[in-house]
Amino acid sequence: MFLYGVAVPLEYVDDLTPAKWIAERLHPFAQDAGAIIPPGFDAYARVFHPAMRRVGQTEVPVTWREIADSNLRVHHAEMQFGSLVALVGTPTRYFDRQPQPGLFDGWPRTGTLPLDIARLLVDILRGQTQTPERCWFAAWEGWGDPVFATFHGSTDSPAPPLPSAIPRPKTPTFKVPGRGYYIAQGPLSAALETVYGATSHYLSASIWWPDDRTWCVATEVDFDWTYVGGSNECIAAVLADPNLEVLPARLSDGVTYDSDRLNPTPRLS
Repeated sequence: MFLYGVAVPLEYVDDLTPAKWIAERLHPFAQDAGAIIPPGFDAYARVFHPAMRRVGQTEVPVTWREIADSNLRVHHAEMQFGSLVALVGTPTRYFDRQPQPGLFDGWPRTGTLPLDIARLLVDILRGQTQTPERCWFAAWEGWGDPVFATFHGSTDSPAPPLPSAIPRPKTPTFKVPGRGYYIAQGPLSAALETVYGATSHYLSASIWWPDDRTWCVATEVDFDWTYVGGSNECIAAVLADPNLEVLPARLSDGVTYDSDRLNPTPRLS
């Protein structure tokens, strides 16, 4: 299949067997990190999606470390972005998704890896599997019509309009606690394809893994970070990349807005 002259190397499948192991392993919905990334790997890492600051006509990434240091917060493995920016006792409606002038203008993107980070992970993970040409990609059914197509180039560049509506796949979805996903297969490079044909921005697959299951990447649709599970060697390589903001993770790590026990938690209002 080709779209605007670009090969689409992913194929939806009816057989959900390749994803069965994930559904069998995940913890109950929102319980902890083990509800997002499947248990069974030697080690885990948490990759933080950057906030953004406008500099002229461009956007530059701002790390959680920069924000934590500026706001006198603790940078640690279970930190929550809201706790890094909230005033003590401030109800969430007073800071929710608001910028902090001079520090950042946009909150981290939720539900998707930034494209630059996806590229880094693909480069690292390619050497950690024997099956880079056969991988699996799960797209959350709630995105709409999850067409695996790419327009390449900068995520700031608008994609050309679709010439016609692309229907939702008629393939079945596999279910995990609280979520359902369409499944497609393709090479590892397909992790750089957007899963939503009508969007002008890159939208990553929610879960992706190689056929030999040597690692797994998971981005929960409501979270502004991504988990990677793999061998000790694999996670050491992820942690060693100087271009990633990443910390070791545990399956028992909290994932809710109030799971940051070292920084002030905003009050729900």
